[in-house]
Amino acid sequence: MRTISIMTTFLLLIGYISKAQTNCDDLKKENEYLKKTLQINTPTNTVTAAKIDFNLIKCEGNTKSQTISIILTLKNHDANRRILFSPVKATDIEGNEYKSEKISVGSVSESNDLYTDVPLKTVIILSKVLPSVKILKIVPLKFFDPSAGHFQVELKDLTISWK
Repeated sequence: MRTISIMTTFLLLIGYISKAQTNCDDLKKENEYLKKTLQINTPTNTVTAAKIDFNLIKCEGNTKSQTISIILTLKNHDANRRILFSPVKATDIEGNEYKSEKISVGSVSESNDLYTDVPLKTVIILSKVLPSVKILKIVPLKFFDPSAGHFQVELKDLTISWK
């Protein structure tokens, strides 16, 4: 009887230890996912205007569609407000100019609300850019805040990662 009790305890202990190892593996996988997420969303450059941080996440080119996506997060350090982007023109190091095909501020085009200290993903797509273009020399971003007026920030020397 005592042997059966010891064996039962031993088997339960082994089951508990193996379950603990599985939980540990799950936590390791979750930690790796979170580390990658942080790396993806880490800005490579930050420019500030009108108490808004323009955090450049990446500048990625698509060889098939000959477009460039400039991905930013906007973080407002002032009271909640609305901003409206003007069409964007970028210039490469050879002096060629490219205009925006689409601007998405969050889930809408060109204009959205910025809440205090809440990042908002913004994507600017430039069209008709050849994969031979490696650097955008300047990307001036003009925007309008109804409560404060017109502003401009400049992103400079953006290296394009072509895919």
